[in-house]
Amino acid sequence: MMWRFFKRNLYLLLFFLIFTFCKNSPKNNLFSFHKEGYWHQLISFNSDSVSVIPNSVYWITASFKNQSDSIFWDSYNNLNDNFFIEKDSAKTSNYFIQFASKLSEADSCLLLIKTSDFFKQQFNSTQIPFFSKKDSVVKVNLKVKRIYTDNEFNKLKQNLAKKEAEQIESYFKSVKDFELSQDSLGFYWLEKPLTTNQPKIKYGDVISLTYTGSFLNGRVIDTSPKNFKITYGTPDQILKGLNYVISRLKLGQNVKIILPSRLAFGEKGSSNFVIPPFTPLVYTLKINA
Repeated sequence: MMWRFFKRNLYLLLFFLIFTFCKNSPKNNLFSFHKEGYWHQLISFNSDSVSVIPNSVYWITASFKNQSDSIFWDSYNNLNDNFFIEKDSAKTSNYFIQFASKLSEADSCLLLIKTSDFFKQQFNSTQIPFFSKKDSVVKVNLKVKRIYTDNEFNKLKQNLAKKEAEQIESYFKSVKDFELSQDSLGFYWLEKPLTTNQPKIKYGDVISLTYTGSFLNGRVIDTSPKNFKITYGTPDQILKGLNYVISRLKLGQNVKIILPSRLAFGEKGSSNFVIPPFTPLVYTLKINA
């Protein structure tokens, strides 16, 4: 009797373990394992696609989900549907770019990337956000919308730059206001500094800054750290455009400006997928006295 009880419970335990493993493990017939350390599944493919030439640029759509299928990022809303990557199938430091570079136009796939690897590679972060804390993998859906040659992509960039210029101009009440706002260094004044007798900023000065950056619609995307200081003129401490603005300022002055993308995050956007390509930004800036 005891043996039958033990045997029955042993079967139940084995059934539970097998069921749990099959349910939670991505290593099943639907997915293939890549030696670099991620799983992939080709959902659809275009059999008529021709071989892609080197140095091409991929226009893709993508979404990132946790294991509960909750989307926490997608290229349509976060990058204004302007998600471009350069073909680089050998980029082992980024599984997303590596696998996307092997696809053809109209192909789509699902990737399962280890959570810690994903946030390190895509968002340059060693911190896992709360919505993925309990997840072993992040689900990545991606589709190649179009593949551009260099010449085709250059034409596309010209169109995106033109749309950005139109977007900046439409931010102002009139064409006259727009024209008067333009600074020779390339940014646009929204609120100019008040007159002061304080000294002008010089190269090599250590200055304390307070700033806030936002999209043109007002959504804040960047703020200065507490007690933030820079040595003025040192490269890569702040955006190029903010350095240009500071060159016009004195201690204690406040300003509000628009930075076009060429003075901010450029034609590729930010590396952490927060700022889309060709995106102008509004900054308020104060040089603390």
